[in-house]
Amino acid sequence: MNPRHEAGITLVEVVVCLLIVAVLMSLALPANSGSGLKRGQMTQTLSNMKQLQLATEQMALDRATTGDTNVGWPGDIGGTFSNWTTAMATNGYITTNDLCKLLSAPGIVVPLGKIPTQNNTALRVYAVKATSASNTVFLTSANFTNTPAGGQPLQSSAKPYGTKGFIVLRKGGDGSILQARQVGTTNIIGEFAPICP
Repeated sequence: MNPRHEAGITLVEVVVCLLIVAVLMSLALPANSGSGLKRGQMTQTLSNMKQLQLATEQMALDRATTGDTNVGWPGDIGGTFSNWTTAMATNGYITTNDLCKLLSAPGIVVPLGKIPTQNNTALRVYAVKATSASNTVFLTSANFTNTPAGGQPLQSSAKPYGTKGFIVLRKGGDGSILQARQVGTTNIIGEFAPICP
């Protein structure tokens, strides 16, 4: 037995380190792929929708307690996109720039500094009212188009997410990231109110 021990790395230690690195890379690879990125972006959009729903719900509560008819759900304040965005920004429920950011998604960026007045954003807003059921659709991603049967097939060129999937948020605050094949499944998506023009 040699009393002198030389410091160094053995072949086994090198192989173990390489295996650990390989396992970590394989775990990180799906997150770096295109579909993982889209899924993350869709989750961010769902979070933005939830913030808009909370601000709108606060407007509706204020309408119910104060009687102010200038605030509330989109269907209660004229049913138009412009009325809804103006009520949010001018009554202090959300700043104009934050509203623009929340209505944006990859491929559709709403310019800052001005209240959006057209429904050319990453989201579609539906004319839900205080009397609408909680599973009534309030917001969807713009690549989803409502029909009485539940929706049109997704188009690959439709922004923001093409055929990768679409997002639905209901009046009650629950939302889903859905796959293209779920477009016609109304029991998953929820009930619809007429879309805001």
